[in-house]
Amino acid sequence: MVSAVFPALLAAAGPAEAPGFAHDYRTAAVNWPVPVRPAPGAPNVVVILWDDIGFSQFGCYGSPIATPNIDRVAAAGVRYNNFHVAPVCSPTRAALLTGRNPHSVGVACIAEYANGQANSTGGIRLDAGTMAEYLRTGGYSTFAVGKWHLAPMTELNPAASSAYWPTGRGFDHFYGFSSGETNPWNPEMYQDRERLKKMPGQLNGRPYHSETDLTNHAIGYIAEQRANQPDKPFFLYLAYSAGHAPHDAPPEYLAKWRGKFDQGWDAVREQVLARQKQLGLVPADTELPPANPGVKAWAELTPEQQRVYARYYETFAAFVEHTDHEMGRLLDYLEHAGLMENTLIILASDNGASPEGGPDGQWNEVKLFTTGTMGTLAGGTKHLEEFGSPLAYPTYPTGWTQAGNTPFRGTKGNTHEGGVRVPLIMRWPGHIPATGAVRPQFHDVVDLLPTVLEVTGVKPAVAGRTVLPLHGTSMAYTWNDAAAPSHHETQYFEIYGHRGIYHQGWKAVTFHPPDAPFEKDTWELYDLTKDVNERHDLAATRPEKLAELLAVWEREAQANEVYPLDDRRSAREMLLPPGSPQEGAHFVFYPPVSGVHKGAAPDLRGRSWSVTAEVAGGGEGVLMAFGGRFAGYALYVHQGRLKFHYNYAGEERTTIISDEPLPAAAQRLGVSFTLTPDGGADVFLSVDGREAGHGHVPRAMHNITHETFDLGCDLYTPVSEDYACPAEFTGRLKKVTLEAASRQ
Repeated sequence: MVSAVFPALLAAAGPAEAPGFAHDYRTAAVNWPVPVRPAPGAPNVVVILWDDIGFSQFGCYGSPIATPNIDRVAAAGVRYNNFHVAPVCSPTRAALLTGRNPHSVGVACIAEYANGQANSTGGIRLDAGTMAEYLRTGGYSTFAVGKWHLAPMTELNPAASSAYWPTGRGFDHFYGFSSGETNPWNPEMYQDRERLKKMPGQLNGRPYHSETDLTNHAIGYIAEQRANQPDKPFFLYLAYSAGHAPHDAPPEYLAKWRGKFDQGWDAVREQVLARQKQLGLVPADTELPPANPGVKAWAELTPEQQRVYARYYETFAAFVEHTDHEMGRLLDYLEHAGLMENTLIILASDNGASPEGGPDGQWNEVKLFTTGTMGTLAGGTKHLEEFGSPLAYPTYPTGWTQAGNTPFRGTKGNTHEGGVRVPLIMRWPGHIPATGAVRPQFHDVVDLLPTVLEVTGVKPAVAGRTVLPLHGTSMAYTWNDAAAPSHHETQYFEIYGHRGIYHQGWKAVTFHPPDAPFEKDTWELYDLTKDVNERHDLAATRPEKLAELLAVWEREAQANEVYPLDDRRSAREMLLPPGSPQEGAHFVFYPPVSGVHKGAAPDLRGRSWSVTAEVAGGGEGVLMAFGGRFAGYALYVHQGRLKFHYNYAGEERTTIISDEPLPAAAQRLGVSFTLTPDGGADVFLSVDGREAGHGHVPRAMHNITHETFDLGCDLYTPVSEDYACPAEFTGRLKKVTLEAASRQ
């Protein structure tokens, strides 16, 4: 058949062409793809974003906390004392990466609090290009390492598209965590979009710590890129976990800070202000504002309060210093590899110091998000020696928040300067003076992308897409002219109904009480050119100026899709779109299933539920777990009996145990969790359909956060100290059925 067809094809082709005809590779044109490259001399770009670091929590901004590597970046570059961000993390990150105001790109609040309005979808709008997309289009390699927190909760699963993940927004590679925080000792890391379910026990010869791991991957990405394409510039976005809770550090760092804050937050605040004046960060006549609401004078505290509260800040200082050390390894690598001389480094924080520890601090910050209640002095005292270790999840009291934002009022989560004015350092040898000088121009996080585009020569364009216009302006003009007038004249701020508007040196701001009518809010007015820390409210004496700024606010709010305002917090946590599968009533799983993010797991908040696990071959270990050491619940077999453990934020633990050892031939192991009017739940264990034990959980949590839904194991940290993770079930787990009742 072949012999008959082939001659016919040859005949159809006609007579052979003369030597050199176009089908001969020896004479055909060569068309190698021409790679896109930025202009010669375009710098590498490294953006390092710290978390929840207030204006005065780096050494070069007046802090007593040791940050020698941050300080060396500052000494070889410039520092800004009038740089602003959004009041919480996700909006700042969206604005940094897009060069646009956060509401206009769908990130009005943290991803967990997305409410389905156009300004709050939980992820960056798909028509908003990112720094990584522009730079990759312009010929850069792009890497994201660390915290992302810019994807809707329902997209944090392997079945979702990559649209909201770093690898879908211009980054060639991603290594880090997806949510607002993670446990540095037991983090929930992703490699690109794959969840890593087992972390190494050690790194660099030491116990595993996330900041070491993140730095290793940052260095590794650069090293591999330079080995393969040394002529291609790179963009690294490195978003550390520090100094967000939990504050964790190796023992030698914890020991170094013992006793260093016994003088208390009032004394530290005074000392920091004096140093800020010496450093030229604030005017010489700057005075401290009154204490934030709810913050007591250190002298009014009991010796026990002082002892516990000081330990919280010692732990934070250790965390910051340890991360500074890890960041220093990246700097050392850049110098060793000859890359530092043509690398633009931008280093900042995402918002002011955090008030989430409340007045007493929290040994287990997860308590706030799972129970809606704050920590207590007693809780901190009981766990004092565990601070910084894998057995605690601590964050400091609000007195230290105030000190960390010296000399400003307010905190993370509101629109006074303490929430939105943060450190910013830039370094680029030969282009930025290596003087450590201060730049006073007003600027906002939306200005970082235009700055990068200017110095790289890259255009804000993505092939095949129309993208939104930028809102920011380049800051490069400030590098060599400290006296230049600011190019950024107007900026709005909003979170939880708190609002602020900056315009040509003036600022109007309001603190919005929860559930109060927005039209009843009281606006304050400050001349920041003379009153940097909002001490003198001029609203009563300059009503015409206040009216002018409120008109500017209205204009900016309309232009940036700030409306509708939403002052809810926990009530809007993880609101799910109608018809979301997480809200179903019947779920069937065929293991292996583990590492399911809370945004993709069955939503059991405020619902009674039951789980039945079909097993074979006996065995011990975890059948189902949701959460971990700091809050969660688990069904497991231990010492031959079926157990259910309910861990109420690490403070109240309830274990229900089967009355009899499990029969070797047991095939169906179950638990039912039925909510009761007293705020708790009745729990019944079952074996092959028969009741096998019962008990009562005194208090039910309203949420489970920070760790995953697992079947056949418990990843990361154990819900119960009966077992060590991953506690894989040693029998055969064939099927798990979960039934959920309607929400109460």
